[in-house]
Amino acid sequence: MTSGFSENWQDTINLLRLVQSDYEAAREQLDTVSQALAKREILTSKRLQHALLLSSGYQTLCLMPYKSGITVNQIGKTILGTSIQVTTLPKALHLEVRCFDRFKVRSDKKEVTEWHSSKARSIMQYLMTRPREPTSRDSIMEALWPEHSLKTASNNLKVAIHRLKKILTYLLDQKENFPCILFLQDSYLINPEIDLWLDVEQFEQHWAMGRRLEREGNLTDAIKEFESADALYQGDYLEDEPYDEWTLLRRETLKDTHLFILGKLADYAMVTNDYENCIVLCQKILAKDPCCEGAYRHLIRCCSRLGNKNRSLRWYDICYKTMLAELDIEPDQDTLNLYQKLLRNEYI
Repeated sequence: MTSGFSENWQDTINLLRLVQSDYEAAREQLDTVSQALAKREILTSKRLQHALLLSSGYQTLCLMPYKSGITVNQIGKTILGTSIQVTTLPKALHLEVRCFDRFKVRSDKKEVTEWHSSKARSIMQYLMTRPREPTSRDSIMEALWPEHSLKTASNNLKVAIHRLKKILTYLLDQKENFPCILFLQDSYLINPEIDLWLDVEQFEQHWAMGRRLEREGNLTDAIKEFESADALYQGDYLEDEPYDEWTLLRRETLKDTHLFILGKLADYAMVTNDYENCIVLCQKILAKDPCCEGAYRHLIRCCSRLGNKNRSLRWYDICYKTMLAELDIEPDQDTLNLYQKLLRNEYI
């Protein structure tokens, strides 16, 4: 009797241990499935965005619809006691585009070194002026083939788009039928499933955030945003395309924004007594706008406060000669007053 009871009790304990073990295994499996479903949710969101575009009339520039090859079964079975097999979801496609200084396009592993088609390159540049919005084929033809007939421009556009598609497909390590460019109602758009990073877009976002923080009185964080924007500005917009008319307005607009940013950084450096940094910033300003008197005044003050009166006098001399040569005027009264104080050895 006692022996039978002990055996039953031991069996119960063993069963409870098995239940606990099964529970822990099930929990681990559920965690794995949860992670897989979270990834699938992100992917589904992108697929839905793509589907909405297609339902609105988009066509992909390929012969066959793109398929990821993922089936529901690949998520795996979740029945207790059956091992779960989770297939790796498609890797996100990253595309990095830099328009400041020389035009560069790269993916995670490759960079375009030879375009083999200047117009394919120009179309990519033009699409980046509105990277998240469709760009009409008419505006592209007008920008790139203004002197050609409509028929010739249209044919040129088709050829260039085809070449651009091949370049991007190769860059992203995708099959030839991957829809890297979408087409809707005579407009083109980079496939929104591609994770696009654009330096100009980042630059403008930092500038906008900095201004908002500045208005809110958070100057410290605003300066960080302005510094991030300045770091992105490696050169003027598409410097290697200086004669394309469609780039001129965009280039000058971004240059003005950068000058505003440099001015704010220089002002902040001045009020925080960071004179060395202020000098560097003002020199960057004058390299782009040699008639900016505010930058000259900062330089005169900084050099004087660092104990270098000769450099202060030299900067005033450069200011005077530049204003006279470029604008046929003398420095304004504020600059002249600063110069006179400097001559009298007064603190400026």
